[in-house]
Amino acid sequence: MTMDVEIRLQRLVQLAQHQKDVATSINVTERLRLVGELMQHWGEQRRQLGLEASLGSQMGTIMEWKGAAPRTGSSGARILMAGAGLDHAAAEVDAAVAELGRGDERAATLAKLAELRYFHQITIREQIRLVGLAEGADRTYRNWIKALHLRVFAQLAARAGRVRQQTVRRVTMRLVCNIDAT
Repeated sequence: MTMDVEIRLQRLVQLAQHQKDVATSINVTERLRLVGELMQHWGEQRRQLGLEASLGSQMGTIMEWKGAAPRTGSSGARILMAGAGLDHAAAEVDAAVAELGRGDERAATLAKLAELRYFHQITIREQIRLVGLAEGADRTYRNWIKALHLRVFAQLAARAGRVRQQTVRRVTMRLVCNIDAT
C-alpha cells in the first residue's frame, strides 16, 4: 500500500470520528459511502496481512537463517521489518464485524456477508446463495448491504465514543497517604 493511500485512509477514519460527533448533520448516503470505503480497506488489509498481529522473535529469525537475516528484500521469505498486522482503521472494522458475529442471527448473517463481500470477494450471486437469500433477490441483497454498513457504523461509533476514552476503573482512587486509614 502506498503512503498516499494510507494517509487518505487515516483521514477517512478521522473524518468518520468527527462525523460521528455531529451525526445529525451527516447525510446517510455519505455515511454509507464512508463505511463502505473503510470496509473495503479492511478487506484489503485482511487479504494482505491476515490476522497476524505480532512479529516473530529475534531468536526465531536467527534460528531460521542460521545467523542474521538478509536485509535486501529479495526473493525468499518476506521478513517484516516495521510492524505487522492490521492498521488501526482495519482493526476497528474487524472488531466491529466480530461484534456483529457475536450478535443475534441477523447480525451473524451480516458478519458472514461482510466476510464474503469484502474479504473473500466472491460474486454477488454466490454471496446471495451462501447467505440464504432468494436467487434473484438483488434488491434484498442491497438492503442487507445497507443494513451491514449501518450496523458497522453504529459499532464504530460506539467504539469511538466518549465512554471508550475513559479508564475502566469507575471508583475513586485513594491517595497513598490515606492507605493506613482503610
